[in-house]
Amino acid sequence: MHGTINCGLQVYVCEIFGPDIWEDSCARAGLSGFSFETMLTYDDALTERLLTALTQVLGRDRADLLEDFGTFVVSEDRLKSVRKLLRFGGESYVEFLQSLEDVHDRAKIALPDLDVPRFELETHGGDRFTVHYKFEKLGFGAVFLGLLRGMADDYGALILIDHIPVPEENWDKDRFEISMMKLSVPDALQDPRAISL
Repeated sequence: MHGTINCGLQVYVCEIFGPDIWEDSCARAGLSGFSFETMLTYDDALTERLLTALTQVLGRDRADLLEDFGTFVVSEDRLKSVRKLLRFGGESYVEFLQSLEDVHDRAKIALPDLDVPRFELETHGGDRFTVHYKFEKLGFGAVFLGLLRGMADDYGALILIDHIPVPEENWDKDRFEISMMKLSVPDALQDPRAISL
């Protein structure tokens, strides 16, 4: 796992749960230290041990923890480079979704050693989409779910998402079915003259 991911996980845990939780989890995972180097690559087993320790220390489900991490990554100022990379895709949430197929290549330009999922988008009318996610790291679709929710918030879009995990032997091939919601304002509220105080 690329150090960027592990460093992001460290920032998330320390910011949300505190440094003591991070250090306790690192100790339980058998890590020799409590921090990671951003530009190094670490054995995937180390990250898996750390995630297992975090779920034990926090008493949380792995998928819930990773979804929260995904949301944190695109909403925390200290990790704003990820949000900038994703916002490069367009001025609306729909344009962001349409640009997901390019994220893998854009991320590889910035960090060639970073493991990045591949995405394929299906459009079903103007307000429903299916994102097909393919990643060689099992169980990380939950991070992308959090990221999708966080980016919707960043764009001011109201969405519903169904995450359908499709694990295969060495790959996650998850589906994310996204519906854009429209907020309708009652007629009385659309005309300010109709409101009497």
